[in-house]
This record gives sequence, structure tokens and C-alpha cells, in this order.
Amino acid sequence: MPVDFVDREIEVQLSEDEAPVPLAFRLGSREYKIGEQLATWEDHAFAALQRGRDWRQQQQRRYYRVRTEEGEVYELYADWSPGRRRRKGEAQGTRWYLHRRLSSGVAKKKPVKEEPSEPPSA
Repeated sequence: MPVDFVDREIEVQLSEDEAPVPLAFRLGSREYKIGEQLATWEDHAFAALQRGRDWRQQQQRRYYRVRTEEGEVYELYADWSPGRRRRKGEAQGTRWYLHRRLSSGVAKKKPVKEEPSEPPSA
């Protein structure tokens, strides 16, 4: 399946851990529950483009590769900027984006119904 680039702002439900991670996200009217976090990384090259700024003032991105409960794989990122005003229910200066869809859901297999075997003929 080809990669689908989405790059749209989304709403994200975060865990209440010391280092919060996404638990679910909403794109339009559809909510996606995250079943598994596959990978996470920071984009240091993105911040390096902002020359002449102290590292605490640079915009930062943290990516998450996740699998939904339906089996779809997505990449999300948190875009943090120190100068951005906080919105209601949002971490200070953070916006979330759905970057791309990497795979569609895994088709659920129907259980195979076993036929009772006949006893051997005598």
C-alpha cells in the first residue's frame, strides 16, 4: 500500500504519565484509539534550521509511529513552539498533526469452523 500524506492538525488525547504519550486522536468526526506505540523520535534537523536562536526558543517536533486498534499504522507529531499561545486543553505551545498513514487496517480473519471428522470405516 502506498503511503498517504495527510499533514492535518488533529486533536489528541494524552496519557497522564510524567511523559505523556498519545492514547487516541481525532481527525474530523472520526476517533482513532491507539493500540500500540511502535516508535518515537525527535526531529533535530527541523530545529537546526532556526539559526541564531537559543535551543530553548526553537520550535521542536516529536514524532510517534502508532498502530490503531483497527490495525492501521500512522505517524503523528507534536509541534512545540515556545512563542505559541496555549489553547484550551492543550499543553503549552503544542499542536498535534497527523503526518501520514503508513498502512491500512489488518483484515480480521474469520475463525475456521472445523467439521467433525467421521470415524474410520470398519
